[in-house]
Amino acid sequence: MAHLANFCWPGKMEGARSAGSIERWEDTVVLGEAFHRQVVSALAARLSELNRHAVLLFDPANIRYVTGVGLSPSPFPVAACVWADGKAALLVPATDLELAGQSWVRDVRHYDDDLDDVEPYRWMAREAGGPLLIDTLPAAAWQAIAAEVDEIALQDLASELRRVKSPAELALIERAAEYADIALERTFARLASGSTELEILSDVVHSVTRLMRDELGEHYELVHPALEGVIQSGVRAALPSAPTSTRRLSRGDVVIAEFTACVAGYHAKSGCTFFVGDPLRDVVSWVEAAVQAQAAALEVAVPGTAAGEVDNAARRVIERAGLARALRGPTGHGIGLARWELPWLRPDAPTPLEEGMVVVLRPGLSITGRTGARHAQTVVIEAEGPRILNPRQERWARLEDRLKEF
Repeated sequence: MAHLANFCWPGKMEGARSAGSIERWEDTVVLGEAFHRQVVSALAARLSELNRHAVLLFDPANIRYVTGVGLSPSPFPVAACVWADGKAALLVPATDLELAGQSWVRDVRHYDDDLDDVEPYRWMAREAGGPLLIDTLPAAAWQAIAAEVDEIALQDLASELRRVKSPAELALIERAAEYADIALERTFARLASGSTELEILSDVVHSVTRLMRDELGEHYELVHPALEGVIQSGVRAALPSAPTSTRRLSRGDVVIAEFTACVAGYHAKSGCTFFVGDPLRDVVSWVEAAVQAQAAALEVAVPGTAAGEVDNAARRVIERAGLARALRGPTGHGIGLARWELPWLRPDAPTPLEEGMVVVLRPGLSITGRTGARHAQTVVIEAEGPRILNPRQERWARLEDRLKEF
């Protein structure tokens, strides 16, 4: 996206602080009106380039990006509207007027909550005017908007802009990464033969969530879960999307643990593969291959490298190990206001990495009927190269350090 190449946050990559201590965190300026106004200005400039009158944003992450307001799921549609002249408005049901008033956006317009399913969308289309862009929309709502505006198109301008983070956003993501790391450490300490996946996950989420609530105060996340995680052991580790279960850990198990923490709306991830008791030799080789694939991806994750080449670097390692059939999914993805966002690190993805992007590197292996291996690092792309935001993972740099003996 060439149009983003010239966009730069003030002080980009300068003064972005480490979130390694509470003292430094307390000095961090949380996103405010100036940040959101600059987002609106960037969107307005892009609308002018495209000869579009306005953009309607329905994605909750995009609404938060523009307005600073986090909204819980609701049956009533909410949108942020940005016009090419630089104005912005929140379009909400009457019941959300008070909440919308917490935004820096002064122009808050509302509709009656008792309208049928499509009428709010028609009203929003009339308020926005055309030619109009929309980030995401249900099919029925699309028909309603098309009845009001002659020229509409789907293009997620806000998501494109969100790929590059400001220093203030990076501080929030780094703080979230610290809590994800703490959850990983407590999981390793809690591993024990006979414990269930669910018991371990529940204990860790409860303790770390309480820590986050105590330390973050008003910045503790109320819209998204402050901490989510998954623990998969034994043969279940071969199922990347398997939920945490009541399976009991036993000696010789591989245990995949992965956590996503959220601070003031911004996410970060940390994950690792552990051993309960001595693993079999072939299992160790699989875990080692996944570690090496992640290292290969990290090495090429520099400004200017295509997202697809990061994926290819990891895949080459897996293929050389003879495990191509065990590879599951892309090497990684962007992260920020959403748990999964642009850029996707998958084959042939042309998007070049840029300074200020944050990505998760998590190549995974699934050996059907046996087990799996997956590691997750949150990484910020800087001018001098990638910087890992999970320093606590260094304690498991050697595979033998991942062994929990009894």
